[in-house]
Amino acid sequence: MKVIGIDPGSHRVGYAILSFPEGMRRNPELLTYGTIEVAPKTPSPDNLLQIRTELMDILTEFKPEAAAVEELFFVQNTTTGMKVAESRGVILLCLGEKQIPAVSLTATQIKKGISTKGNATKKEVRAAIQMILGFKDLGGHDDSWDAIACAFVGRSLV
Repeated sequence: MKVIGIDPGSHRVGYAILSFPEGMRRNPELLTYGTIEVAPKTPSPDNLLQIRTELMDILTEFKPEAAAVEELFFVQNTTTGMKVAESRGVILLCLGEKQIPAVSLTATQIKKGISTKGNATKKEVRAAIQMILGFKDLGGHDDSWDAIACAFVGRSLV
């Protein structure tokens, strides 16, 4: 089963696709991971259109069977929170258009599911991914690492 994990952001969206052996929830293969990067200060709806275009290309190429999308936790800056919510809406729309069932996970669920600590740091999440999943050479942004963890934890819910 192929599962895409997605960490929403208004100008950076982390994604990762894991392929799990038939009927198993362990030993996944990391097919791809990275971030959709939108230039800073790109206004809406231009940023949303870029996210949609790039995500649809990824979904078309890899054809995941399920998705796990990180929920928003409300931050003090409501403007930022609203922009991330717009991005998350576009992500869910893309998944709906491709008829990919999605589950939503909180950051705490993801951190606890990958590292056993609900308050794990980005560094601890990365270390857990490397140790548990055996993905040693993880480059890129922490958003993509979060997406790997999201896909892994989300697999148990789909």
